[in-house]
Amino acid sequence: MANRLSDVVIVGGGVIGLSLAYELALKKVSVTILERGQIGQEASSAGAGILSPQAEMTETGPLTQLFLASKKIYPDFVKGVSSRAGIVVELNPCGLLYVALTPEGQQKIQEKQHWQSGLGLTVQQCSRQEALELENNLSPESLSALYFPREITVDNIQLIEALRISCLQLGVRLLCDCQVLSIKREGSRTTGVQTSLGDWQAAKVVNAAGSWSSTIETGLPYKIPIQPVRGQMVAVKTDTPALKHIVYSEGCYLVPRRDGRILLGSTMEWVGYDKQVTLQGVRQLTSAALAVCPKIHSSTFLSCWSGLRPYCEDGAPVLGLTEIEGLYFATGHFRNGLLLAPITARLMSELILTETVPKLLETFAPDRFKQKET
Repeated sequence: MANRLSDVVIVGGGVIGLSLAYELALKKVSVTILERGQIGQEASSAGAGILSPQAEMTETGPLTQLFLASKKIYPDFVKGVSSRAGIVVELNPCGLLYVALTPEGQQKIQEKQHWQSGLGLTVQQCSRQEALELENNLSPESLSALYFPREITVDNIQLIEALRISCLQLGVRLLCDCQVLSIKREGSRTTGVQTSLGDWQAAKVVNAAGSWSSTIETGLPYKIPIQPVRGQMVAVKTDTPALKHIVYSEGCYLVPRRDGRILLGSTMEWVGYDKQVTLQGVRQLTSAALAVCPKIHSSTFLSCWSGLRPYCEDGAPVLGLTEIEGLYFATGHFRNGLLLAPITARLMSELILTETVPKLLETFAPDRFKQKET
């Protein structure tokens, strides 16, 4: 490719990189995505598409605000991408049941209900009988549940394809099998990237490489501590619909799709870049799923797979600019890359274009890992 110059180079073609490229391209910015593998084929396509900030949140704080802000704009985000790409992206407002099977689990959901109600969020505590009325295939040994009626799912495979097509239509260049090795700079200013296919020029570079973010040499005096966490998944199918809602329990989650599939997830394994699916992982998921929904005992096994989710050591994403002019990070979303994609794209594009840090991003700046002077 003769022209190796763009306004912005985004390293990583997952849902974060694609969403940011889409947002920038809408504003007439020239963007190139450099992806080490294939577009959207890592964590973005491996998940179950759960958009559930309330089930994921453990306490109030900046990350909670980011979750809720992203969920609020999700329908318009999906509508825009779907319309441009000509692809129907399934957005299912099915609600979620968080089921307690043990006294410890019951205590946990009671605490969650207490502080979320205090924030004015919609959450309903259910007795065993009330939970079974909502989902009659739950285990009769369930103790209680929380009901989140406004939680939704997205078909992440459809969304990735719609984003890919939309980006291409807007003139974004997508280059696959291109491993970014390092950030190039002159003094304290970014000039582009060095890759396995040669150099690319850009005044602004965004590291959105997910689990591989820390493998890229940046020139910063500190490391951004991102590491991969393997998540294994299983898909089954039942003859008749087994669930109407997303179901969380202490050991797994179950996500019904409109085509009759149920996705079972997900393990959390610190095994480096190993993406193997293991018998132990499949057994762990199926056992936990059967404990909460015995109905799936006779379901048909369809497939199993795994993905690597980018975890940052303090549990929060890394979003913002660095001391090197023109170098940005948008990574470390862990289990919430799909949920946080719209707000990440909106706020990061604002930052890149105006060089003003949006208030919602202040807590997530990369320089929080800078060594303090002693």
